[in-house]
Amino acid sequence: MCDTGYTPRDLVADLRDLKARGVPEGEMLEEVSGLVKRLVMMKHNWLRPSMQVPSGDITQASIYQLHEEPDHSLTVNVVTWMAGRENRPHNHETWAVIGGLVGWETQHRWKRVGEDTVERILTEKIDPKTVVTLDSQAIHSVHNDSGELSVTLHVYGMNPEFTDRRRFDPAA
Repeated sequence: MCDTGYTPRDLVADLRDLKARGVPEGEMLEEVSGLVKRLVMMKHNWLRPSMQVPSGDITQASIYQLHEEPDHSLTVNVVTWMAGRENRPHNHETWAVIGGLVGWETQHRWKRVGEDTVERILTEKIDPKTVVTLDSQAIHSVHNDSGELSVTLHVYGMNPEFTDRRRFDPAA
């Protein structure tokens, strides 16, 4: 079967439908993962060069917002990381689905070992063949150790800027 097109607009319509049906988080992650895979496969139709430009601040990722509901839910972003950039372990306090678009980066998963301390439990590569899911309690960090630009698609149940997310320190 040939997929003639799936767009960010189609993704948003499907996300709204899932939200309206009150789909539980586990099922939401599974459903959205399939939708993100479909959108990543169609990136040649919607991913623009302007979405792949690093920000002027080399310590930060560039975020190109494709969609956010007025209540800050169902946020869809393209995130661009320069080579060598990384962030500290953190949670989002919302579910997330991340799909690789261009290049690759390394994601680390963490578990709590103290109030603000975590230890690494898993490392995985996010590339254009990969979609990862994070439940609302997951702790992760990302490191673009590829030596080149990495670009990913992020879908959140709620914009993390509007949650009580936390940052953690790795155990010594």
